[in-house]
Amino acid sequence: MNRKFDLSRLLRITVLLGLFLNMSGMAVANNFFAAYNVAQQGVTVRTLNLQQVGVIPTTHPVNGVAAGPNNDLYMVNQNHIYNYSVTGQLIKDMNFPDAGVNYTDISVRGNRVYASYNGSQKGFTVRDLALNQLAFYQTGFSINGIAAGINNDLYLASGNKIYRYGTNGVLLKVMTFPDAGIIYNDVAVICGRLLATYSGSQKGFTIRDLVTLDQYSFVQTPFDIGGIVGGSNNDVYISGANKLYNYTLAGQQIQSFTWPQANLVYGDLTR
Repeated sequence: MNRKFDLSRLLRITVLLGLFLNMSGMAVANNFFAAYNVAQQGVTVRTLNLQQVGVIPTTHPVNGVAAGPNNDLYMVNQNHIYNYSVTGQLIKDMNFPDAGVNYTDISVRGNRVYASYNGSQKGFTVRDLALNQLAFYQTGFSINGIAAGINNDLYLASGNKIYRYGTNGVLLKVMTFPDAGIIYNDVAVICGRLLATYSGSQKGFTIRDLVTLDQYSFVQTPFDIGGIVGGSNNDVYISGANKLYNYTLAGQQIQSFTWPQANLVYGDLTR
């Protein structure tokens, strides 16, 4: 009996090791990451075919998640910014001293980490990959989503507005949608375009110019979107409740996945 148990345990360890090696080797190119909350907390690692290849359970909810450049992830919740390896090891927990600050989203580009916050303060922080703060900028409005651009700029979603800021805190452009009932929730930059999800009086995502923020097209969905990230072939991945979807940029659904727990809620996505 002991010999069988040891063999079974060895096989499980071997499978997990193979899984983690696979995750490390394909973290950005072939996988995407989806945060989940409520019934369970953490991040799922999935192929572009929506197959789960790993999970990173956490002891905290995950408001936002961003892939780092070193096979790692950055997550935010309340006044914490976390850095995890893709194998689930906690590398660093940055606990901001003001407990009233609530980090809402996070984005990584190059060697910089950008995190939005509301609560006792409203704005975004600029940090190095070790989470040391280099600068911060107060905006005066709550930010739902943040995405780093390709020209030392940032995109912020707030209410029925999308903002483009320089990483030096200078406001470059603001787009106010005429329907005040729309709420922009998440933003992502792919293929030279800005994607922004919205809820409220309408539901879906918009595709916009990176500089002018002018709209090229939009896709309506019958559900609120928790997060959005670009795919690899003019497509996107979006989350809604306990489901993950893959859509073309023209609005055609390619595939979907439903988690069996109805009270598990997928949120932010990253690649």
